[in-house]
Amino acid sequence: MKPSPFFADTFRFFFKRFSNQESLTRWFLKKTGPESSLFSYPTSYKHFKKTLIFLPDNKESTILFLENFKSLWNKENTLFVAKDSLRETLIHHPVAKTIFLTEKEFRYGELAFNNVEQQISDFKAELCLYLLPPFLPALYLAKRSLATCRIGFNSNNLFPFLNINLTAENDSEKIAMLKNQYEGSYGY
Repeated sequence: MKPSPFFADTFRFFFKRFSNQESLTRWFLKKTGPESSLFSYPTSYKHFKKTLIFLPDNKESTILFLENFKSLWNKENTLFVAKDSLRETLIHHPVAKTIFLTEKEFRYGELAFNNVEQQISDFKAELCLYLLPPFLPALYLAKRSLATCRIGFNSNNLFPFLNINLTAENDSEKIAMLKNQYEGSYGY
């Protein structure tokens, strides 16, 4: 039997391997805690003091994203979460503090995952940008960040993990939408 992509390899999570997607989604939502409070859609993202960003899982999208926004984030106010496969890419594009997770560590119940959950909680982000494809453990971390504004792209069915859905066809559209929002204009 192959390992679960969502859970640590322990007996505690053994039966979760046989759960369907809907059941797993409900379970992760229950684990995230209470519902988020209501908020007004921000006029500009730059007014948020702390930003948590789940970087895309491919090198090209990550580089494009980092190069377009490198002037907006600094080490004190930004925290990146990235898959370990992007470590070399981020060494060549120095950015804010980054937490790297291997495929195995990116599973609920792993010690590294629990440590990352605590770091994200301690960071107290106000804005969360989710640039990964839908992946329940990462979505769980996004909601557990308690950021009032959690933005994803093409993520209609991911509420309440993410509470703002922007629709974009490609990385260029995503970057244009985010840039407009950081500047406080709605030109998209």
